[in-house]
Amino acid sequence: MLRVKVIKGVPEVVIALEGSLDMGTGEALQRAVDELNLNRIHSLTFSLSGLEIIDSTGIGQLIGYHRALSQRNGRVYLENDNAEIEEILGLIGVREILRS
Repeated sequence: MLRVKVIKGVPEVVIALEGSLDMGTGEALQRAVDELNLNRIHSLTFSLSGLEIIDSTGIGQLIGYHRALSQRNGRVYLENDNAEIEEILGLIGVREILRS
């Protein structure tokens, strides 16, 4: 199960995620972002500290949002103090991708 909470709205959006961001739950995140309309967003910050699991589908979504916003000179940021999730992000190179 994934809980998605929009903490701050357009144009600098903060979204807190809790639970599992994976193939079975990614649609919940997609719906929340679709409601915001990426064309109006300058920055999108995901708070990942409440995540217990993230898989390649979830990581792909985060990178997809990065690519979409980069085309409009926007940015995606990740806030995280969960060591296990950070290790996964580091192994896959997500932090480096988001800096590009």
